[in-house]
Amino acid sequence: MIYLFIFILGLCIGSFLNVCIWRLPRGQSLLRPASHCPNCQNPIKWYDNIPLLSYSLLKGKCRRCSSPISPRYPLVEALTGTLFLLSLLHYYPITFTLSSSLLLLRDLLFISFLIPIFFIDLENQIIPNPLSYGIIITGLIINIFIHSLKIGTETIFYTNLFSPENGMHFYFPSFLSSLAGMAIGGGLFLAVYFLGSFFLKEESMGIGDIKLAAGIGVFLGWEGMLICFFLSFLLGAVIATTLLLTHLKKRRDKIPFAPFLVGAALISLFLGDKLLHLYLALL
Repeated sequence: MIYLFIFILGLCIGSFLNVCIWRLPRGQSLLRPASHCPNCQNPIKWYDNIPLLSYSLLKGKCRRCSSPISPRYPLVEALTGTLFLLSLLHYYPITFTLSSSLLLLRDLLFISFLIPIFFIDLENQIIPNPLSYGIIITGLIINIFIHSLKIGTETIFYTNLFSPENGMHFYFPSFLSSLAGMAIGGGLFLAVYFLGSFFLKEESMGIGDIKLAAGIGVFLGWEGMLICFFLSFLLGAVIATTLLLTHLKKRRDKIPFAPFLVGAALISLFLGDKLLHLYLALL
């Protein structure tokens, strides 16, 4: 039942994230007015706002004006539900201990910031300040809260990635590691911004990407941020090359970078420690 609950919770959170994705780039309130069709402005009834189910029953069209509903809506809901469920399974079978429950809460909050950032930057090539600053502030608050409980992070959370314990291995960065991750994430991308702008004679990266990298560093710590930094450019190189070879993009076309950062952050969240241990084993 807890797996079903977490998945449904993810669907509901995903429905709210769709509101964020639509309204934040337009400077609209997240609370008012109530959900409505952007074409006919007709308020959406509760039974037409059930995640995944309503989209299927309405066949992807508004009940009143029959204008098409973007497939992004069920995609975001399904993606959020799936990532929430994966986060729960990540800590199986000790999900109900205090330590793993706090880690799960951290992951769910992290994912809830990353998904709207991914789609907003993909569609509008901007990262709204409430999200870029919000991920930094939320990460610091939850980090301070967890470490203020003095749970014994060294034995429960296995904070040292370089000395993994036998059996289950979970990682929660110390407060200093989070601060270092924020500085390294923001600093590395700030350096890329200035170097790229100097050599290309134009803005090579948005300021929002720098703030996003700092926020990711808060959640992942400096070790996880370094992995994320490498993976984001690897993903960017592979996808950008594919788009160029398939002529979907031209050399002078701008490609938003936040989706690569978000993808790398999710990989680092679930597989970062394993990737690091694999790399160290090869040395």
